[in-house]
Amino acid sequence: MKKLVSVILAPLVLLFLISGCVSSKRYKQLEQAHEHLKEGYNAAMRELDALDEEIESLRQAIEKEATATEQEMKRIEETYTALVKNLSEEISEGKVEVERIKGKLQLSIAEEIFFDSGSAELKVEGEELLKRIGAILKEIPEKNIRIEGHTDNVKIGRSLREKYPTNWELGAIRAVNVVRYLQEEAGVDPLRLSAVSFAQYRPVDTNKTKAGKAKNRRIEIVFVDRDLDLVKKMRENL
Repeated sequence: MKKLVSVILAPLVLLFLISGCVSSKRYKQLEQAHEHLKEGYNAAMRELDALDEEIESLRQAIEKEATATEQEMKRIEETYTALVKNLSEEISEGKVEVERIKGKLQLSIAEEIFFDSGSAELKVEGEELLKRIGAILKEIPEKNIRIEGHTDNVKIGRSLREKYPTNWELGAIRAVNVVRYLQEEAGVDPLRLSAVSFAQYRPVDTNKTKAGKAKNRRIEIVFVDRDLDLVKKMRENL
């Protein structure tokens, strides 16, 4: 009987032992899978935290930029008001135009204020005007100032060609002379200033009439956004 019991129990015990071994192995597999999932979860949470920090940083940057833009628009508005008030006489006479377009500001000044026909030498009237303009320009240091020389399409007379071969040279020298005066006499930071000539190629009126040509002969003062990091770097190299 005992032998019979032993014969019957032996396979059962073996089966139990085998079953126990399989369960232990499976448990370890599940435990490893759990640890792997836990690591993945922790990594995902760290990534989410990093994304949250990035989103917050971007939000703050956007908020800061919006505030800066708002302040800049306010400064532009104040500068526009100051220019219109200070140049009211010239504006009423049609010699100066102050434009404010999509947050950008520029002045268009008739040739007759600054120069005699065919000349690039500043007139006294022009110098006095530039002093007044320069005082206002210094109040908005975050903007660069680009001086543009524009002409009509009349070719340079024979007597002046040696000095100004084409309207390119005439427009350029006029712009440079305005820049130099703003720096040397009006005290505008030279790192903010630049001079460019467009000659006759950016007319604002027809060149077929005397009045149209007069409008095309002009100096434009344009406010341009500054790259402050570049300015800092240039100052270090001066």
